[in-house]
Amino acid sequence: MLKISEMAKLANTTRRTLIFYDQINIFKPAQISNAGYRYYDYNQLYDLLFILGLRSLNISLDEIKLIRSDSPASTTSQLLNTQIKIDDKITELLRIKKVIRNRINIKNSINVNELYQPLIATRVTHVFWCSRQSVDCTEEEVAQLFSEFYKQLDYLTVMDTKHSGFLTNLSLDNPTGYMDASFRILKESSNDDNKVLMPLIEKEAGQYASILVENTTDGINLGLNKLKLFCQNKKIQTDDHLWQINSDDTLIENGASKYGWLEFRTISNTEKN
Repeated sequence: MLKISEMAKLANTTRRTLIFYDQINIFKPAQISNAGYRYYDYNQLYDLLFILGLRSLNISLDEIKLIRSDSPASTTSQLLNTQIKIDDKITELLRIKKVIRNRINIKNSINVNELYQPLIATRVTHVFWCSRQSVDCTEEEVAQLFSEFYKQLDYLTVMDTKHSGFLTNLSLDNPTGYMDASFRILKESSNDDNKVLMPLIEKEAGQYASILVENTTDGINLGLNKLKLFCQNKKIQTDDHLWQINSDDTLIENGASKYGWLEFRTISNTEKN
């Protein structure tokens, strides 16, 4: 037979765990000597590994007791519930994998040589969840709005910074008004999250006057002024909505990543009038 330390080593667990499982009657030794020493059969290993496997999936000890009970109806019901939890865990892990893959791709796609180089970019349609409109641009207001917004989603959504950012009410003719302009927080919605009941806003497909900037006050101001000059020189008119889209993988300040795109949709003279 196996001593408790030997069984623990064989199952890659701890002596303390086996003592605890014995005390709560979930996994008991085959024998206890007169001196109080616990001994286990080799065949008990497989039951112990099953228990440890369920625990690794965050299945509670009470649920494990039901799974291992002698009642067929109770066991079947609990196993079905456990299967649902495992399926949910698999879905969550796949989402985490997708988030990590996206963050790797974003990180590899940043080219600092593109910073502060105005251009006309063709963008496809994107649909975003949006927050309420801000009252002001203080750090306190941004943090409050950010917390309120992402509480309606989940922690994995805030990890995925791709296609998140802000929609700011600002005319490119008045870049100095940026610090006083009201805004909304944005996060691209997906077909996988159709149960989320939040307002949606669409960023239309089309041509956008765009510039990649550092997401600091100085960086955004420099980018806006360069974009204004670019549009004036090329006689390009834009609407009065600034799309600020995060372009890399970590939110560092005021809900923004280190780098981001500033974009205004270009419009014709007919639209402007």
